[in-house]
Amino acid sequence: MQHAILKKLPKIELHCHLDGSIRPATLRKIAEEQGYPLPSGEQELKQLLQAPEECKNLEEYLTCFDPVLDCLQTEKALETAAYDVVEQAAEENILYIEIRYAPLLSTRNGLSCDAVIEAILKGLAKAEKNFHVKSNLLLCGMRGDSLADNLSVVEAARTFLKKGVAGIDLAGNEKDYPPAEFEDFFQLGEKYAIPITTHAGECGCAQNVRDSILLGAVRIGHGIAVKDSLETIQFCIDKNVLLEICPTSNLQTKTVNSWEDYPFRKFIDAGLKVSINTDNRTVSNTTLTDEYLLLHNHFGLDYALMQKINLDALAYAFTDEQTKSQLAARISSGYLPQLMSEAAST
Repeated sequence: MQHAILKKLPKIELHCHLDGSIRPATLRKIAEEQGYPLPSGEQELKQLLQAPEECKNLEEYLTCFDPVLDCLQTEKALETAAYDVVEQAAEENILYIEIRYAPLLSTRNGLSCDAVIEAILKGLAKAEKNFHVKSNLLLCGMRGDSLADNLSVVEAARTFLKKGVAGIDLAGNEKDYPPAEFEDFFQLGEKYAIPITTHAGECGCAQNVRDSILLGAVRIGHGIAVKDSLETIQFCIDKNVLLEICPTSNLQTKTVNSWEDYPFRKFIDAGLKVSINTDNRTVSNTTLTDEYLLLHNHFGLDYALMQKINLDALAYAFTDEQTKSQLAARISSGYLPQLMSEAAST
């Protein structure tokens, strides 16, 4: 299976963080405009922005976001960053991408939450016009922030819902801040009929996944911890929940210790729906094409399963039915030559 062929195949991505996916060259441009000091060498900059292949834990992985967030405090920077991520998606034929960000992370120098969102949406709209990639923004509340701050994110999502914002997410330290502590966040999201995905089971336990679903999440970011609980895997299946898995990131952050421990095939064989994602393109030094190739090399991911996974991801996307129908047809036709070739060789 060739990288070049995979790159051209149509794809859907549901789990991509804005602040972890800006290309180093784009961040340098933003930093230079702001007079923000970054390492002058290309390799030194990459070392600053990219996590080691093996991090001690999630906390070490997250330190790579610090210089990026320092630069994402202006409307122009946010617009540029959003445009950049969609441009990357276009380069590997991603038809639809949901990009997530915690807007309050960009309010430290006086920007309002609404201004942050508007700037990102401006970048997404401009990129969609130029690259014909459909995109939506998910707003993240942060574990560790105050209840008032997190509820303000839900209110902002309500304001921009179906105007470029498609849903909400809860991210951050799940070990110290389990889902049960955020009942008000989930309840307000459900009250406003805002679709909810939640980071859970990334470095916590399977119970966090179960609790997130009971609180209203229809998708789970990562969810890898359910691998050790057949009961929770079945619970996810029974509740018709999809897991947004991010293989390279999951290995880096020690969600699992090795590819042998990675539960991709276990999930597929059980009938659990998954989508394949990058999480953070720059921090993890990856692309969606790279993730597909890794899963092919380690677990025999073939074209038929790729097509199914993309159609599943599209079915769970926080977008309208007309868009889903149009993109489903493009996915089916896009995989047809490879499926015919695969069938002929068996």
